[in-house]
Amino acid sequence: MSILSSRPRASALRIALLAGTLLSVPTAALAQAEADTTERAEAGASGGDIVVTALRRNTRIQETPLAISATSGDDLAASGTTSFADLTRNAPSLRIVDSGPGQRRVLIRGIQSSGEATVGVYYDETPVSGSVSTSSDAASSTPDFRLFDVARAEVLRGPQGTLFGSGSMGGTLRVIFEKPKADRIEAAVSGNLSTVKGGSEGWSVDGMVNLPLIEDKIALRVVGNYNRFAGYVDNIILANDPNAKNVADTTPAGDRYLRNRKNINDGYSAGGRALLRLTPTERLTVDLAAFYEKVSTESPMWRPESSAAVGRKFVSSARGRAGNYDENRIYNATVRYEFDGFNVVGVTSYFDRDRTQVSDVSDTFNGRDTAAGCRQYLLRNAGTCSDAQLGGYLTATRAIQQSSLLQPQSVKNWVNELRVSSDSDSPFQWTAGVFFEDRDTVVRSTLAIADPITGSLSDVNNPATLAYDRTISDKLKQKAAYVELSYDILQNLTFTAGTRYYDFKKTVGGRIDVGQIHYTSVVTPYTEATNKEDGFIYKFNLSWQAKPDLLFYAQAAQGFRPGGVNQVIGLPAALAGYSSDSLWNYELGAKTKVMPGVYFNVAGYRIDWDDLQVSARTSGTGSVFGLIANAGAARIWGAEAELDANITRNLSVSGNVGYTDAKLSEDQISSIVVATGRKGDRLAYIPRLTAGLAVEYNRPITDEMDGVIRFDASHVGKSYSTLAPADVYRRVIPSYQLANLRFGVQEPSLDWGVYLYINNLFDDTAINNMSASANTGGLTNAFSSPPRTFGINVTKRF
Repeated sequence: MSILSSRPRASALRIALLAGTLLSVPTAALAQAEADTTERAEAGASGGDIVVTALRRNTRIQETPLAISATSGDDLAASGTTSFADLTRNAPSLRIVDSGPGQRRVLIRGIQSSGEATVGVYYDETPVSGSVSTSSDAASSTPDFRLFDVARAEVLRGPQGTLFGSGSMGGTLRVIFEKPKADRIEAAVSGNLSTVKGGSEGWSVDGMVNLPLIEDKIALRVVGNYNRFAGYVDNIILANDPNAKNVADTTPAGDRYLRNRKNINDGYSAGGRALLRLTPTERLTVDLAAFYEKVSTESPMWRPESSAAVGRKFVSSARGRAGNYDENRIYNATVRYEFDGFNVVGVTSYFDRDRTQVSDVSDTFNGRDTAAGCRQYLLRNAGTCSDAQLGGYLTATRAIQQSSLLQPQSVKNWVNELRVSSDSDSPFQWTAGVFFEDRDTVVRSTLAIADPITGSLSDVNNPATLAYDRTISDKLKQKAAYVELSYDILQNLTFTAGTRYYDFKKTVGGRIDVGQIHYTSVVTPYTEATNKEDGFIYKFNLSWQAKPDLLFYAQAAQGFRPGGVNQVIGLPAALAGYSSDSLWNYELGAKTKVMPGVYFNVAGYRIDWDDLQVSARTSGTGSVFGLIANAGAARIWGAEAELDANITRNLSVSGNVGYTDAKLSEDQISSIVVATGRKGDRLAYIPRLTAGLAVEYNRPITDEMDGVIRFDASHVGKSYSTLAPADVYRRVIPSYQLANLRFGVQEPSLDWGVYLYINNLFDDTAINNMSASANTGGLTNAFSSPPRTFGINVTKRF
């Protein structure tokens, strides 16, 4: 593996509406609209005509009584969006805690804690999952597929548990890709060149080809991409760094640097997908798809303390390597058949992920290479080390003062779903389905010794070079059945009720092959434990179409995520399992069409979240263990507003504001554990205020060329990295503003375009994620948006 030795080298209106209805729109009338979203947008379709599938069946966004933001594929391209992380500027209350590609936590409406994901992420019909890692925290590593040739992206805010199941307790993020078209040959290409302030150059190319194989019956669509990141983080170790005394110095005498590696995060991603659509009859559609995405990059992590010492931003003092090396594969088959009065959809998906996470932990062992350290960590304060013991201890400890956790991980997840939904003009509408999931995760956690000159790591396949080696197996089996019923009580008044039965079983096991005295771990044979649970969740919705352009709705919806089993060596069996946590979301919303082309929508909500899954420690006077447990509760108050407006034929404006007041409503204390949070503490990583703005102006220059300029801006308020104000590792994450400017010329129907852009226009140090721990020696790890970036983008459709 390359990390062991060297560094691997136009304009459709965005629809972001709080919307709603469970009234079904007949699928036969909407199927083509779903497949050809882009064409509809180009033809000038209004927001109310956009079709979404947030309710597991086709509905018009204006008639869907839930909080949903939908962004068309053309608008994603117009704003330069290539990752779901960029969707935060399009939807209120959406937050991405970003630690780099493949290492992102998705949050909606302040639902944030350790454990399984709180937001479901879907690519077409396939849910994707992060690795549970050694901390049972699958939510922190959401896979990221590049967004090109996209029909639309949907952000569903609030619990979607009845239809989308576990992991959607805060909401659901869905990316729907363009599907093959059997009536035409078409292609598209997009190329980018960029340079980042104080860093390196980057470039990317995306391409798509659509081929009818049998006219009107079978078509193939192939998409590919390659993206070289523009690096901007430097790995610098100063000669006077007291913690770097064992780093080899190969620099000239008097040089202030022991190590100076430039732009270390200039890695790459590459991938693509192939989609085959078969329509043998008007009623039957079969979609087959294969996705692949690879990421190989060192971490964009930097340290404010190191930057201050060196005298410039974006400096990492990591003595070992850190990065993410990630391969994701999805294989999917989806079959749809339209019967008279109802439709049937069958889905089978297999998600296969191989990932190696690398984290520098050198600073964990700072100051431990002493006689006192030998007594504490080798003898556990039972006596004094002999000369021989001390010599061996010092040699071993100084070796790992340049080290990283090297953690190969694999996730294999097979999901099957069968659902049936009504398709008629009846006042009674329904959706029902069954769901099965079989997920198997294996994590190997090793402590690899770093080269004292380069920081490259020892070979994970050579046990003699590893200072720690642990393996964890995590298996989740889940089955569910759900139903949602909708009835028009009156002509304009609709009541909806839904429920989902879930049954899950989680089995976690592990062993230690190489112990480590600094982790208080010894060689341990394989052991495992199982936790299982079942239950029901519910949803109720009442919507009133007061006028054709005015909809009100009220909703109470429940969300949940599975519990699990702690894999903590020596932990008593009675403490191994932790149960699912759940919440109720109470919401009032309204959507309006103020005038032709102008939409304004608002929602207010309260969330009561009980039995939080939290990182805690056992209470009492005996042995103390760190684990995930259920403790405490939270209450979240929030409000959201969105505006979408075609001011004139040439000028469009959209904006959103989200307010989230997320606090603990109970202390995180139970009969068996104590966590840091206390009543009134703000939930971590949740800003009170977020806002987004997009303004686009398009004007004809000639009959065959338009000029376009677009300005996007977003604001993210202040937040905190941990709950407790007294926590020594708590960090304040400052508020920031990001602004992007894009301008150029394009063919009126978007057949080609040439654009110049400036991202992070005002060069703000936009820190998205910040943390500290014992593993960093109390130093701060920070992740931020790239500095000011200049670029050119060229697009062509054929």
